[in-house]
Amino acid sequence: MADKPLYYGSSKGGPMYYGGGKTPMYYGGGKTPMYYGSSRQYGQYGAYGSYGSYGSYGSSGQGGDEGSIVGTVTAGRMLRVISQRWLSVFVFLLVGMLVSFAVYRISPTIYEAKSEFTMDMRRATRGSGTSAIESAIVDYGNNYAEIFNTRLSDWRSEKIVTMILQEYRSSNSASAVTDDEILSTLVDSVLELQRNSRIITIAVRSKSPKLAAALANAYAKAIESYTDEENSLRCDKAVSQVHASVEKKRREVDKISTQLFEFRTANKVDNLRASRDTIQQSLQKTTADILTLEAEEGQLVEWEKALVAVQKDPESFGSLPTGAQRAQEIATEYRAFLDASTEYSKLQFTYTENHPEVVAKAKELEMAKKRFLDATARAHQTCSSTLKVTRNQLAALKARQEEYRDELSSLSQRIVLAESKLTVLDAEYGIAGDVLKDLIKKENQARLEAEANNEIVRVAKQASEPQKPVLPNALVIFGIGGALSLALGVLFVLVMDNLEDTVVNLADIEGRLSLKMLAVLPHVRRKKREQVARFLVEDKYSQFSEAVAGLRNLLDSPRYEALTRCLLIISTQPGEGKTITSTSIAISHAQAGRRVLHVDFDLRRPRLARVWGVELTQERSFSHALQNSKGAKIDFAALVNKTSVEGLDVVCSLPPEGVSPATIFGSSVVSDFFAWARANYDRIVVDSPPYGVVGDVVSLAVLVDSVIVMCCPDRTHFKPIQYCTRCLTEAGANILGVVVNDVEVSSAAAFNPSSRHGYGYGYGYGYGYKPDSSASKSGNTGDGDDAPAEDPVAVDDEFTDED
Repeated sequence: MADKPLYYGSSKGGPMYYGGGKTPMYYGGGKTPMYYGSSRQYGQYGAYGSYGSYGSYGSSGQGGDEGSIVGTVTAGRMLRVISQRWLSVFVFLLVGMLVSFAVYRISPTIYEAKSEFTMDMRRATRGSGTSAIESAIVDYGNNYAEIFNTRLSDWRSEKIVTMILQEYRSSNSASAVTDDEILSTLVDSVLELQRNSRIITIAVRSKSPKLAAALANAYAKAIESYTDEENSLRCDKAVSQVHASVEKKRREVDKISTQLFEFRTANKVDNLRASRDTIQQSLQKTTADILTLEAEEGQLVEWEKALVAVQKDPESFGSLPTGAQRAQEIATEYRAFLDASTEYSKLQFTYTENHPEVVAKAKELEMAKKRFLDATARAHQTCSSTLKVTRNQLAALKARQEEYRDELSSLSQRIVLAESKLTVLDAEYGIAGDVLKDLIKKENQARLEAEANNEIVRVAKQASEPQKPVLPNALVIFGIGGALSLALGVLFVLVMDNLEDTVVNLADIEGRLSLKMLAVLPHVRRKKREQVARFLVEDKYSQFSEAVAGLRNLLDSPRYEALTRCLLIISTQPGEGKTITSTSIAISHAQAGRRVLHVDFDLRRPRLARVWGVELTQERSFSHALQNSKGAKIDFAALVNKTSVEGLDVVCSLPPEGVSPATIFGSSVVSDFFAWARANYDRIVVDSPPYGVVGDVVSLAVLVDSVIVMCCPDRTHFKPIQYCTRCLTEAGANILGVVVNDVEVSSAAAFNPSSRHGYGYGYGYGYGYKPDSSASKSGNTGDGDDAPAEDPVAVDDEFTDED
């Protein structure tokens, strides 16, 4: 687009504000920052760049670098600021000392324990170097410093750490210290070679003096073990010939062991023994069962004889053995028989045989006797059946007993044969093992001769539990704390001096600016510009959504309702949040059930298409429609884009080409658009360009019902906003008040009319947000693609509009 206007800036990547070149500018040109240009172009509204007594826009009057929060730092200015604000510096120094004292008190107490070990690197005189021992000697250096530096990496290796853990656990088996705690302690350990000696010191620091001493000792022992292990490896190389004989004999022993194992596996001697034991147990159990059944058989025979005798002579019945079958039934019937017999005898003594009572009792006696004999017969039958079953079981058990005895005899013979063979193999294995032991002894003797040439590392001094801590160091803490607090105090007073011209609380707005504060919008963290703009759609119950809803209720109140049907949102500079505030107000009105039109009149840097994700062409661009109208009637309805919010439509723009946006704003078609919008929508919310950059806002302000001015704490300057409100008022605009945007939670009390505690004492919403002073300049504001951000974007440093 070769005919793109100059306000789009250079394509070479430098930050620009509607200007060209490498120096930041505001629609003007040259080396000096300007604000919109000359007054000859815009008549009575004047040139915002000709600020007069208000000074350079965005500067605190210090003449410092543009955008610097501290301003120009010179010796004269520092002396002046410190002399004026010495109390603040003193407070910082006092707080620094208090913080240093608190740090000193809460800092963990660190103890240091030291152990020592000696390193002897004496070597035997080298010969021709052809022997196995001489070839195994390793040269680590010519002096102890070289040797120490060479071996230090080995003594810091992962293998050493593992050996330290093992040594510590073996020496302190009851310790509850975790491996992670031990590793974090060992990270800060120090190994140091004492000058002109062979002694190496190990220093370990820990909160626990006992742990420090234990780890220092474990470290020294681990190094000793590690060196011995290395010596062993070198000795293995030196005694390799003898070791070969040992390995040969060991293979022979292993062969015999394998034969022994295979014989045991093939003959299953252990299984045979287990089977023998099992059969013996079964035989014992079978014998016990036979004895039990034989006893039961004897009882049943006696019982059967007794029942036969009773059946022959009921009068001879005495008693049955305990546990006899049907004994209770027989006893009951027998007692009934005896009772009937006794009563019959009594009646015979009193009456004659033919007496009716005697005859009746005789019949009763006969029936009782019959029942008794029947019970006895049933018992006899049961006894006979049980006796038969018992004798059958007894016969089966005796047959099984014979089988067990035969099988046990066979197994015993097999076991004897297998054990005799095993005895021979065990003897061969023992002889081979003795020979192997002799060879191993010879190998060890050869190893001892080889070890005479090894390096020697031995623990020289065990670490004891330290009694005095080495940290915290009061001198260091208080020195650093004092210096840092003094530096922060000086920085603070420099910043305060540089920011005196910015809005910081409610008194600044309603007192110095004589404007009413309509709402306070909280800071929204870690969001992109488009996400914050649609934040009300995504989260209707957030702190930000509640604040916007309160603003909407105020605008819908009887006092303001007639003045807010067509609303213009403006700011005095980019980055104060007018685009996202206008979007949020439009969404809130739509959520309340009204038909809302959101219009993008920031023709130089339109944003709404990106906010709502509208794929915009020149045919549907509002700015191009205004540019190409040439007095013809425009179908404004064709420019409307639907959004995801019910009842909310948006009119988006692309930057115009070949014509200044100021020319478009001065045309009559803009008035026709507002007339059409009022006829078709309940609410019209207009997003305008910053007033401090261009003067287009003035022509828009007289066409709408009212104007809302945006303000950011510690960002908006008094003089630009005073100039803006004065110019708009003189032009006939109706200014409702100010919306304070991007307020940190901890700073919101400064804008709360009910608070008398000054700046930064709570917010009052109760949502649990944590203040973060480091993000105060990266919350509901942010940088754009090629100019300072105009919208309240909550982005961190790593986020940009290009994300």
